[in-house]
Amino acid sequence: MKVKLIPRKNPQKRDAAPKYYAEPQYEGTIDIDFIARQIAGRSSLTAGDIKNVLSNFLEEMPTYMLLGRSVKLNELGTFRISFSSEGAAEESAFKTSMIKGLKIIFTPDVTMKSRIKDGITYEVMRSKKADGGEPENPFE
Repeated sequence: MKVKLIPRKNPQKRDAAPKYYAEPQYEGTIDIDFIARQIAGRSSLTAGDIKNVLSNFLEEMPTYMLLGRSVKLNELGTFRISFSSEGAAEESAFKTSMIKGLKIIFTPDVTMKSRIKDGITYEVMRSKKADGGEPENPFE
């Protein structure tokens, strides 16, 4: 994975020199059509068959989450609904309109995390000045 180094100052130590932090650099998006074609190349199913199964799965998944279930995809991870709410002084004073911040939480499976951790390598992308010299310090 390519990473870009981003200089950041510590707001609590304004006089301290900035430090460089790694930030992942994404190189596009892969969609269901692409993945379906890749899987079809390794199976007896067509890309259309695979896309149909994935599309139907994605149609069903919210139904179970709305029923209060976590949806576990073995070796991939688990999806669940989360939210926060305003507090009420008494139970009878609570209104569902006080619920805020709906989120869908994905927790990767241990197997998926291990596959990524074991397979990842990093390539630092260094900035260059227009003349090919060392990068300028953006804090000077």
